Amino acid sequence: MVPPFGIWEDARVNNVDHSPTRALLEAGRRALALGVMAAGVAVASGCPATQFPDEGPGQPSDWVSGKAPPGLLGVCREALSKRPPLVNPDLWAHLRRCDKKTPRRYLHLGYGTTEGDDSAADRRMASMLDALRASATEKDGNLKMLSMVRSVQGEFANDPRYASRIERASGRTFACDYAYLFATAEKQRETLGADACPAYAYDPKERREVCLFDMSLREARWLTSAWSCLAFTETVGEGGSCHRLCAYDDHCSAQVGCSAPDFDLSLCALGVCLPEKVAGIL
Repeated sequence: MVPPFGIWEDARVNNVDHSPTRALLEAGRRALALGVMAAGVAVASGCPATQFPDEGPGQPSDWVSGKAPPGLLGVCREALSKRPPLVNPDLWAHLRRCDKKTPRRYLHLGYGTTEGDDSAADRRMASMLDALRASATEKDGNLKMLSMVRSVQGEFANDPRYASRIERASGRTFACDYAYLFATAEKQRETLGADACPAYAYDPKERREVCLFDMSLREARWLTSAWSCLAFTETVGEGGSCHRLCAYDDHCSAQVGCSAPDFDLSLCALGVCLPEKVAGIL
C-alpha cells in the first residue's frame, strides 16, 4: 500500500527516512549489537577447557618390552626344547619362547623336546660334540669334522626344519678344510686380542647384551672362532675381515666360502639356528 502523499512530504521535511530498506538496516544493526554483547559476556565468563581423549600409555619401547632393539642380536627358544650345550645357560633361562610374532632376524635356540623320551636327540648331540672336540685337538681332526657334517646332511635331508639349509649342489672339487679354518681363526683371535666371546645376544630379563655361547667349552670356542666371518645376523658392527681373521693365509681364506653353508647347517643341528636366508633378504 502506498502511503498518502502527505506522509512522504512530512518525512522529507523532518529528514526522517521511513522506507522499508531503512527499517531492515536498523533491525540488522540491533541484531549485530546484541550478538557482540553476547560474545562479550561469554568471554567474560570464560571458555570451557579443551578436552583431550585418553589415548593410553602407547606401545612400550623395545627395551621395556624385552624385545631386542634394532641392531642387537635377538634370540628366542623353541617351545618345549632343551638347552643346547653350546648356549650360555644363564641366557637360556631368561629367553622367551619363539612364536609367530618373533622378528625374523632372531636366532632360534633349542634342540629335541622335553616331552616324552628324546634320548635319540641327546645321543646325536653328544656325538656331534665329541666330533667337535676331536676336530679341535687331533692332527687329522678335519676327517672327524667332515664325517660329522656328512652325517648331519644325511640325517636332516628330509626334515623341513633343516632341509633348506643343506647345500644341494656344489662346484667344489675338494673337501672343505674346516679344521684349518677354525684353528687358524682361533689362534689369530688371540693374537689380535679379540674379545673371548664371539657373539653377544640381548638378554630380555637383564635388558643388556650377554655372551651367546658357553665359552667354558673347548668345542664352543673352536667352532665359533670364525663367527664374525661366517655368521650374518643383521647386528650392528657384525662381520670381520676374513683375510685378517685368517692371518692373510690364502688356504684359510679359501675355506670361508666353502665352509659357510655347512657351518650354518651344523650350528643349527647343534641348536643355534641363524635366520634363514630368503630371496631378497640377507
